[in-house]
Amino acid sequence: MPKKDLEEYKDLIIDNLETLRINLENYENLGLEDFDESVYNEITSLIDETKSVDEVLGLEEIVVQGKTIETRLDSWLANQGLSNLELVWPKI
Repeated sequence: MPKKDLEEYKDLIIDNLETLRINLENYENLGLEDFDESVYNEITSLIDETKSVDEVLGLEEIVVQGKTIETRLDSWLANQGLSNLELVWPKI
């Protein structure tokens, strides 16, 4: 895969992870702190991993983990009577 494509994928993934992290911060600021605090750290770690990945296989694994976090967050928000953004993850 050309480096340009890899960088574009990385940018999209980082944008999605940042969105999840910002949404989580916003919900915590609203007083909804029942969600697993380790998820914030997990998202931050995935952002760092994404920045350092230099092959597609690593990005595929990060996308799977990001989608899993998004699903967990969506389920938790639904229980709170809230909704989350539906993110579009790159197909690698």
